[in-house]
Amino acid sequence: MGNAELVAMMLADGRLPTGGHTQSGGLEPAVRAGLGADGKQLADVANYARDRLRTTTRVEAAVAVVTRHLTLCGTKVAPGDEKPPDTAEPIGATGTGSPSRAEWLSPTPPSREAWPENPSRSPRLDEPPTQRGWLGVVEGAWAARVPSQVLRGVSRRQGRLLLRLARRVWPGVSAYLPNDGEIARPVVLGVVGAVTGLSAEQVARTVAYDDAQTVISASLKLLPVDPADAATWLAGLHDDIERLVKDVAPLTHIDEIPADGAPLIDVFAHHHAIERMRLFHA
Repeated sequence: MGNAELVAMMLADGRLPTGGHTQSGGLEPAVRAGLGADGKQLADVANYARDRLRTTTRVEAAVAVVTRHLTLCGTKVAPGDEKPPDTAEPIGATGTGSPSRAEWLSPTPPSREAWPENPSRSPRLDEPPTQRGWLGVVEGAWAARVPSQVLRGVSRRQGRLLLRLARRVWPGVSAYLPNDGEIARPVVLGVVGAVTGLSAEQVARTVAYDDAQTVISASLKLLPVDPADAATWLAGLHDDIERLVKDVAPLTHIDEIPADGAPLIDVFAHHHAIERMRLFHA
């Protein structure tokens, strides 16, 4: 399974073959709309990344954290027991293959009372029956908080790439997610976090850092930015990242996922989707 800290670093590496290099975190359409125009007020890039951390990224990090929690609650063995999470059999599983997308989405999520408050203990075999449908419900909750069809599509395509990689590197994810279809990236990342032993804080920090570094890295290709300045902006976002981690790491229930939005980012995404000439996919 490897060292959890190294896994977190690997997931946050922009060179990981999951399509991260094709993303600007919405910075490219923001630049088209005037952000950093004519090389002036380039520090607006950091402010843009900070606004994302407080809104859209906060939602994604919360979804990943809750997904991690539900994945752990759906295994017969908790982390620290004699059987590692990546080999633990899901409760109610009838085979070792991946669930179909229909099976993954079908069951009704349990009530709040059915979820164990302490995710470190193993749930009873009759509580809850299966976690597979819950993850589909988490994705539904995520979709309800991402009103832009364009951004939902981008996340699901990235999720598909991450799942393809994770099935090779951490085969345990196949017990929880279907091999077919496109699944939101934070849901896939939450499952990967559970399978590889990442803490809730590590999962949230990975999501937040990845989003911030995506924006800052894209600025080097879109604007006349000194790389040293870009690194300074990213370092300046560390406190904002840690505030996000503190806010979302304790979350365990679907209805606790925040619904913070950034309508202008949604508008930018829709404009960008129909641009004939663009450097980044989104």
